[in-house]
Amino acid sequence: MKIVIFILLTLCLIIIQTAAFPDFFLSNHFFDLLLINIIYISLVSRHPATILIVILIGTVVDSVSGMYFGLYLTTYIWIYVIVQGSKQIVFSRNIVFYIVISFVAVTIETLFLILSVFINMGQSGVAALNYYLMVKQIILASVFIPIVLKIVTVFQKSRG
Repeated sequence: MKIVIFILLTLCLIIIQTAAFPDFFLSNHFFDLLLINIIYISLVSRHPATILIVILIGTVVDSVSGMYFGLYLTTYIWIYVIVQGSKQIVFSRNIVFYIVISFVAVTIETLFLILSVFINMGQSGVAALNYYLMVKQIILASVFIPIVLKIVTVFQKSRG
């Protein structure tokens, strides 16, 4: 039952982010909503096959996003690997850990975006990027993702 809820949540977030969200006011200030799912599944899953779910989510998002293909897939895999490695070292149910990992996740995604723009468009493309917006997204994600992760963790504990 948990996997069905996770799949439905993932599909809803993909639809919201790619179809509904762009029409909302201030929507360009938000980060990639699926980072919440990627971080959460990385935190709770110990099964090695979870990487296949991350690859599937990354491929689907790359297919519908309109960005450079492979950007989200690469980002999600690196975030998964970093969270898996970090949770072995640090107590992963700590709100400080959630804040740090959220900051790192959005920063990684931003750096991959800058790199992919540089590869495809050169320095002129990188110079045209809105860095102020990227910093706002990193800050927003560092606040919003830990709150959602904490809510989901508390909800999961209350359900058993």
